[in-house]
Amino acid sequence: MVRQATFRHAVVVVTGASSGVGRATALAFAAEGACLVLASRGAEALAEVERDCRAQGAQVLVVPTDIADPEAVERLAKSAVQRYGRIDIWIEAAAVGIVGQLGSESVDEIRRLIDTNVLGTTLCARAALTTFRAQGRGTLVLVGSLLSLFPNPMVPLYSMSKFAVRGLALNLQRAVAREPRIRVGLVLPGPVDTPFFVRAANHSGRTLRAIPPAYAPERVAAKILAVARRPRRQATAGLVSHLGLVAHRIAPATTENVVAWWSAKFVTGPDAAAPGSGSLFDPPADGEVHGGYRRGRTRRRLGEWLGAPAAALTAPGGAGGRRSPDRPGGTR
Repeated sequence: MVRQATFRHAVVVVTGASSGVGRATALAFAAEGACLVLASRGAEALAEVERDCRAQGAQVLVVPTDIADPEAVERLAKSAVQRYGRIDIWIEAAAVGIVGQLGSESVDEIRRLIDTNVLGTTLCARAALTTFRAQGRGTLVLVGSLLSLFPNPMVPLYSMSKFAVRGLALNLQRAVAREPRIRVGLVLPGPVDTPFFVRAANHSGRTLRAIPPAYAPERVAAKILAVARRPRRQATAGLVSHLGLVAHRIAPATTENVVAWWSAKFVTGPDAAAPGSGSLFDPPADGEVHGGYRRGRTRRRLGEWLGAPAAALTAPGGAGGRRSPDRPGGTR
């Protein structure tokens, strides 16, 4: 098994880097000295992330990319290799959402969600593995969702797309099983406090909010770094998410019923909202890590503070072990 001893000088591609979990992940890699290749649709929002990552001393290449465009994804991979000579890690974190009962959305919205979440993830995975096989090594981490296990009738299309991402990841893990220096990991976050809910297409008739208990994006980023260090079949972040996975193994039908009721009830707020396509078709001009849904200053600060230490503890030297010398790629 190839394990990442340090991310210093590792070349890391992050898609969906302009906001939410993708942005938190880019900042976490920057703090560890990685060479970053940041991608999302919005050039203006990417420029903000680039500035923040450079402030931490990271080398950054920005490549505005719509992952639903095959040529754009190929350009992203080639740009990374031309700039740094290789790609060590590819984090696929881009996704869009639609909230509302099936039939409330337009056909164009359905196509856009599938193009981004399913086709786009597939194109990125294909580009990453093609690059890894050419260079003989690399790690792909796909960011899915616990909604690839649990239903939520208010987001059936988003959940469907995440089932597809999980299926792709599990199949790719078997595909590279005989290639020990190429690994595929899967991260399944539960509810996270990101701008996703503001930007999703909303046909619920109500304002949207993160399903409680929403975790800080930094905690999910820490789990992504952990999986990049030691790829595994699937991983999640947060106590409630872990308990949900355990409960699903013991009593799948009961757990699915409870989660479906809870998540469908609390993904919407009390106020009415007009239907809209959110940022499905046009990227927002700016981006944020947080969505502002966690209540209480102490809880917000604790979740954000826990992220970096949690990522560091996953390193071979982070729990008192001896760290390998820094070198390009940082593997041992």
